[in-house]
Amino acid sequence: MPQRIDPPPARTGDPDWRTDGRTWPNRDASTFWQVDGFTWHVQKRGSGPTLLLLHGTGAGTHSWSALVDCLQDSFETISVDLPGHGFTQSPKGFRPTLQNVRRALAALLSEMDVEPSCLLGHSAGAAVAISLATHCAIEPCLLVSINGALQPFDGMMRTIAPFTARAATFGGLAAWMVSRSSSGPERIGNLVASIGSDPQKVDLERYSILLGRHGHIQGALRMMANWDLTSMREDCRRLAVPVLFIAGENDRAVDSSVSVRAAGRTPKGTYLGFPGLGHLAHEESPKAIAEAIVEEWDRVVAPIPSGQNTG
Repeated sequence: MPQRIDPPPARTGDPDWRTDGRTWPNRDASTFWQVDGFTWHVQKRGSGPTLLLLHGTGAGTHSWSALVDCLQDSFETISVDLPGHGFTQSPKGFRPTLQNVRRALAALLSEMDVEPSCLLGHSAGAAVAISLATHCAIEPCLLVSINGALQPFDGMMRTIAPFTARAATFGGLAAWMVSRSSSGPERIGNLVASIGSDPQKVDLERYSILLGRHGHIQGALRMMANWDLTSMREDCRRLAVPVLFIAGENDRAVDSSVSVRAAGRTPKGTYLGFPGLGHLAHEESPKAIAEAIVEEWDRVVAPIPSGQNTG
């Protein structure tokens, strides 16, 4: 049976809510839920139509903090740490494929009695959002992708992904080695710059905390090693809802052309580019991204008669 619970003790190597989460953004909005062997970290803020936010690989709920501040007057926002990330604990043996992640999320939403009116995903989270909308009984009025990782890895990610797949096979040792070499604000800042974003506009402290915990690193490695996006092109073609594809055009992790092509193959797809922003566009310029989302919501949802999944 699902239940809302007190924050659980951290597993060895995982981020610890009692210490790492002490000053976590929107801590007062956090709850923990047990569903089908998962312990989920969920944050809920604001009022209005329900907006579900899904972060990318290696991130967590903190990634949405500034954007949620800008959206809370327009939406009830629900952000979730994905399996193996942040303060969410997966059951032993869980394999984080795209299909398994979407099923686990759908079960969480069902047990929480949440029906999102809008789905918002960043990077790999955008693939999860699209998968939810095409394969589960979730019918949002609008879906938003920010720098969506929506095709088999290319560019810089073609180099990174095979490494992470190999590293994941070594289990905790590889995660420990990566966490030891990648944590620290200066190193995280260099990583943020390498994906085209401005380190001064990103919460380096929280990324440093997460990437300094080998349990979180292992979750990210396993997710990338199990990620198969070969069905994403067809999923985009099957989408029946309006989709806004936002891209930071300075993104050096997932090129903006991925979003351009996805918008072209989606029946109700629209592309919106932001020159100068990188992979973490929503953290760099949350106000502009929030305004784009609200404007698109008003454009596509306002004509819908009241009572049809708008709250």
